[in-house]
Amino acid sequence: MRALASVAASLVIAALLILTAGGNVALASFHCVRIHAVMGGFAGNGMIQYVELRMDAAGQNLIAGHVLEFRDATGTLKATFTFPTDVTNASTGDSILIATQELNAAATGGAADYTFSMANTTGANGGDPLHPVQGPNGKVVWAPTFANCSLQAPVDSVAYGTAPATYGTAAVALPNPSDARSLRLNNLALSVTNNSTEYGLQPVAASTFSVAVANLPTDFSTPRNNGRVVLKLSAPAPPSVGGIAEAPSLAGVAPAAAAPSRGSTGYAAYGAAVAALALMAAAGGAGWYAYRRRVRPDR
Repeated sequence: MRALASVAASLVIAALLILTAGGNVALASFHCVRIHAVMGGFAGNGMIQYVELRMDAAGQNLIAGHVLEFRDATGTLKATFTFPTDVTNASTGDSILIATQELNAAATGGAADYTFSMANTTGANGGDPLHPVQGPNGKVVWAPTFANCSLQAPVDSVAYGTAPATYGTAAVALPNPSDARSLRLNNLALSVTNNSTEYGLQPVAASTFSVAVANLPTDFSTPRNNGRVVLKLSAPAPPSVGGIAEAPSLAGVAPAAAAPSRGSTGYAAYGAAVAALALMAAAGGAGWYAYRRRVRPDR
């Protein structure tokens, strides 16, 4: 019996060494991390995007050099993000937030831990490295060449819409057009089971607040950064319009005394034309008066 146990232990150790590329990376460094949420747009703005990872065990902060892959509905690689550094907080339930510049601009309470840029994200097959989340159908893969703490490879993967799934079947598609929801994980389990049952569309946080260490494993609010702050997203203000702020008032401009009968639509158009002519005449008169004053200042 002891011999059998020894053989079993040796096999497990060998498997861990193989799955961690020669054993130079410990399983307790980044393997027990799940894709907690994916957003492909907020309030109609498809450029507000983020991916939130969450630690299923303590000590999962050694992420430098590891990657997130973004694939489209056919499974084609569109972008790869590489973590440039590790994060600091590493308790069970701690988050890692990667987002676009537009999300940071729309967020209240803080910002993402990493921002997609040309320095850390590479596009592929026509993908946009600054806005890599594919929608409404796509797939995000975390650490594709490594195994997770349940010895499943890759560490995590979530497919949505019509994209091919690695684990089970794909979850529901991202909202199209985008609204105030992200695709969010409903557990903090080490094992990956089925994308379609583990993920669902859930509203993002309606306020910003800090999460206590004791509440990290049970508070599923998103988006949350590694500083343990849940961010509130606000719809961006509409762009300002240059030029005249409002139409000039037509008060005091009398309509023609005997306008021909044209029905409500025709009469409105006729009245608008008369008002425009009156404004043009007034402007012309003012210009002529200014001209005369310059030419004949004595009059």
